[in-house]
Amino acid sequence: MSKISRKHLLSGLALAVALALGISGGSAGAAEKLKVAILVPGLANDGSFNQVALEGVKKLAREGLITFEIREKQKDPAASEPVIRQYAQRGYDLIIGHGIELSEPILTVAKDFPKIHFAASGGPDLAGKLTANTDGWTYDFAQQGYLSGWVAGKTGVAKVGAVGGPQLPFILASHKGFKAGLAETDPSATVLEVFTGSFDDVQKAVEATKGLIGQGAQLVWTSGDGIGNGVAAAAEQAKIHTLGVTGSAGGLAKKVNIVSVELDMYPTFKAYVDAVKDGSFGKKFLVSGLANHGLILTPVNHVDKRIPADLQKQVDALVGQLASGAKTLPDFYGPAK
Repeated sequence: MSKISRKHLLSGLALAVALALGISGGSAGAAEKLKVAILVPGLANDGSFNQVALEGVKKLAREGLITFEIREKQKDPAASEPVIRQYAQRGYDLIIGHGIELSEPILTVAKDFPKIHFAASGGPDLAGKLTANTDGWTYDFAQQGYLSGWVAGKTGVAKVGAVGGPQLPFILASHKGFKAGLAETDPSATVLEVFTGSFDDVQKAVEATKGLIGQGAQLVWTSGDGIGNGVAAAAEQAKIHTLGVTGSAGGLAKKVNIVSVELDMYPTFKAYVDAVKDGSFGKKFLVSGLANHGLILTPVNHVDKRIPADLQKQVDALVGQLASGAKTLPDFYGPAK
């Protein structure tokens, strides 16, 4: 073989290797960007539970970790199961059911697609239902309720209203936490409590809040993200204040809400993505709390003259104790005492 021929051959081989590496590198980069489907029970612009899910996947997409598709209004299990199955058939890497309404459909479809990764939401009982290709998630309802009740007691209000959605075990746990926090900072305060039976019926929340105000409630807390807009609207009309209203509530939160414990889904969704990539996904139950920044306490809004001037400092100290484990809370999932 001539020197020229050998030179051309070597050049051709080098070019081929370079092209192969270039193509391989591009494929690897694409493979690292997971294809994610997320289903939410309501509208993703609700300013609360559904919107935080959208914000979480959007952040992952901005970081170049995923591409995603979101499906709204999926709270009917009979309707959402075929949608979940379609995403699995299309080969999505990760399918997230964000909301307790989606847990059973997720678990059902996951059994038929062992190579697809699925994530479900629910209460603590979900941990025992997870399979090799499903992870589960909940948030620390005890912390959510307790912190709000603790702040309520600092206002010196004699009668505090509490508006919840469905009377599910984790919602009841949050309400027990609220009562415990209130009793710690103001043992003389009483709680007036009502449940609307819905996570997102704003009108029912308005009516429930008005009913509590009519019974003398001077401050109203809500444990339900989607009903916060209704609580805020009724409170603003009655010129009282709230706790637990998430998002802007149509601009009302700044006017009426003192503080809220809000979700940040990014840490949980990032954990899912990391686990899929490193092969550790499956049978893990994640809990969003103060320690892992899955729960965030909003800054104190001094809308009420009864709020102590140093309340932010007091709350920050309490959050630090709960996050570090220096202060622990009881099991509010047990029977009421």
